[in-house]
Amino acid sequence: AARRGLEGMEFAVAIPGSVGGGLRMNAGAYGRELADCVAAVRVFSLDRFVLEERDRTELGFAYRKSNLVEHDLVVDADFLLAPGDSAAIRKRMDEYRRHRASTQPGAAQNAGSVFKNPPGDSAGRLIEAAGLKGYTRGGVAVSSLHANFFVAGPGSRAQDVRDLVEHVRSAVHAASGVHLEPEIRFVGAFKQQDAA
Repeated sequence: AARRGLEGMEFAVAIPGSVGGGLRMNAGAYGRELADCVAAVRVFSLDRFVLEERDRTELGFAYRKSNLVEHDLVVDADFLLAPGDSAAIRKRMDEYRRHRASTQPGAAQNAGSVFKNPPGDSAGRLIEAAGLKGYTRGGVAVSSLHANFFVAGPGSRAQDVRDLVEHVRSAVHAASGVHLEPEIRFVGAFKQQDAA
């Protein structure tokens, strides 16, 4: 888009994941989200074995969610972009990249923001206020750079991430009364976390 002088999605630079996954969870950053710029998607339903087009108004977008379900595969999407100056677009993208590099553990193994921000606050601030910045459990650590990012170390497993998520949710609730809602999605079977 930048090469072609099309603006409107600069905020999405360096957001980890795929277009389909981003649309399913309405990925966003810097006050914008994919719902702001998608026009339509083509979805293959694994339940009904049909390909269908859905207009943005049919996608039920809200903060970090849509009504796309697990068995909907996004195969194509149309985005509404505006003509712009390629150099200015690249400059904004570079600024976003620099900001991410200075505030998020980009090169480390992580899935991006772990929790949704609760109304009027930020998950990272609540996690840090609960004393968990840098906390490690089962080979997975709360990032010392940004507390709403969890960094997976060598040999860690998905269960370790799940256990840390539950520990952090419990600790934040005990410290602040706030129930954090995961932004990441867990796929598979997980055992119940031991009380520790």
